[in-house]
Amino acid sequence: MKSIKNFISLTFITLVTTVLLVGCSTISVNQDYDPGYDFSKLKTFGFLPIPKESGIDQINANRFGDAIKNELTAKGYTVSDKADFGVALLFGKQTKTNITSYGYGYGPYWGRNGGATNVDVSQYDEGTLIIDVIDMSKKELVWRGTGTGVINPNATVEERTANINNAVAQILAQFPPTPVQK
Repeated sequence: MKSIKNFISLTFITLVTTVLLVGCSTISVNQDYDPGYDFSKLKTFGFLPIPKESGIDQINANRFGDAIKNELTAKGYTVSDKADFGVALLFGKQTKTNITSYGYGYGPYWGRNGGATNVDVSQYDEGTLIIDVIDMSKKELVWRGTGTGVINPNATVEERTANINNAVAQILAQFPPTPVQK
């Protein structure tokens, strides 16, 4: 009897943990990098100017900059005017359409006239943040991290800041890339 209670408790804890983790990871992340590049030589970083066409306004640029600075300094990198690598940002937004159909024709008139089928159509904005790492001595892109997720247009300032911090943390969790064992 005790082992069944332990099993149920363990199953419940696992389920709750899984739901919480899935709920927190609302973006999908990816990376691309030069596998021949020695990332261990990077110690200092700086920010490259954000071009007007980057899709980022000044308020959000400051939020992104703070989040990136926090994540990189937590990894042991330091900000410098003569940086080993530069960080560049790009942001894009795209309106997506979600179409959901439900109802399979069940009803009193199954056959030629079938039952009712319902269709819901909704639109939402999806944002993609790109964080580029550029080797400043070579002026070459050596790493790119991307994160894509749904944008909440009704988010408060605090929620926007938390969403940006979360997105940057998930993207930079991949940096520096782990060398592939041969």
